[in-house]
Amino acid sequence: MPRTRDESAQRARLSEAVFTTLAEAGPTGLTLRAVATRAGCSTGLVLHTFPDKRALLLHARDVLHERTRARADAAQAGAPDPAEAVRAVSLGALALDAERLAEARAWVAFLAAALGDPVLRERHVRNSRAFVDRLARLLAEAVPLPPGTAELRASALAASVEGITALAAGDPERWTPEAQRSALELALSTALQHSQARSEG
Repeated sequence: MPRTRDESAQRARLSEAVFTTLAEAGPTGLTLRAVATRAGCSTGLVLHTFPDKRALLLHARDVLHERTRARADAAQAGAPDPAEAVRAVSLGALALDAERLAEARAWVAFLAAALGDPVLRERHVRNSRAFVDRLARLLAEAVPLPPGTAELRASALAASVEGITALAAGDPERWTPEAQRSALELALSTALQHSQARSEG
């Protein structure tokens, strides 16, 4: 039992080291040596767990997805209605504190690495689409919309959320939490707007 606990704690340290190194140093700085130094272990141990850099990147992306998914689940569950769930889930994805700023930096870093790697790109696409699908389901419940409109609005809203967080990752001094919230409210006002039929005549 103690050995199992030790292995579990070691895995947790490695996992956090991989994610934090990517967030702070970007894809070029995510090396076996950097992860080993941060985790306080040998490069051999890192290599035993993650056989190559792609494995490091995929693990960091999975950590990010699980963190954001759990936050979105909690935000959705705590919202009084679907419209507020859309707002809460969207706000939860912004870089409003140090933890979420690190997540935004890791997201941008992974995307940069994924541009030239089809395996990384597939993981990025799958996880990003899951966010859009969640927003589409909530919007369809929140607002009476014509067929296909919820998906279109969800895509536009997700693009706004991801654009805001990417900008905050690169320029947090300008993209303060207040600036992020203000920009998101503009996007939400469009996403949650009721459709109006065009009058004829």
